[in-house]
Amino acid sequence: MNKRFTLILILLFCAVVSYNKVLAQDKVADSIQQRKISANMAGVFNSAVKEQSALYNGPAFIPYTFRTTTTANFRDTTDFYNGWVNYNGIVYTNVPLIYNMEKDALVSKLFNGVSLYTLLSDRVYDFNVLGHHFIRVWPDAANPQIEAGFYEDLYTNKIQVLARRTKEIQKEAISKGTGSFFAEKTDYFLKKGNKYYNVNSEGKFYDALKDKKKELKQFLKDNKLKFGDNTERVMAGLAAYYDHITN
Repeated sequence: MNKRFTLILILLFCAVVSYNKVLAQDKVADSIQQRKISANMAGVFNSAVKEQSALYNGPAFIPYTFRTTTTANFRDTTDFYNGWVNYNGIVYTNVPLIYNMEKDALVSKLFNGVSLYTLLSDRVYDFNVLGHHFIRVWPDAANPQIEAGFYEDLYTNKIQVLARRTKEIQKEAISKGTGSFFAEKTDYFLKKGNKYYNVNSEGKFYDALKDKKKELKQFLKDNKLKFGDNTERVMAGLAAYYDHITN
């Protein structure tokens, strides 16, 4: 940390102390004005630490050298979209993000807006990109079968429904030989207590919640729903209903 940056932090700290003393002396100060001052001070601080943020400590991202008709990214996007990320317990907002499903990693831009880097995955607790919330899951003694990585959070309450989205590089025949493409795969898991269950099929989903299997099937029938219509939405709906009837 350079001297200029340290000086900025000291000045900001002094300003915060002085501001708090003013508030203590004048309890009837206008609340709207207080919020404006706080917001301005936060803006100055964020601007001061921007280029030395702890978020910028991952390795450079190396682009793929082969051409493909698909991408390694979530939703096949090639554009960066602003999202938020919980990194080392600190939530950063308005961060340009791409979720690379083949590497299971978040890619972002440095403060110069050009250079790309990869966030250290084991420091990412959760993130939101394109309106989808992903969390980091680690295997443990009770769940050695589950793979460490990012899972989309489809539903969370007493039980939890997660989607593990991955992509793999595969070869395909083309007119001038062979080419590469990214094949996507999704696996579904249900967490009940401290146990994760693979629920890739309707039968496995009911088996994981077998204590209310009859009620869950009746719920689908009453609402004229089927797993094949929208599997993820149906799973989330059944999980919510299960939580409701087990209160």
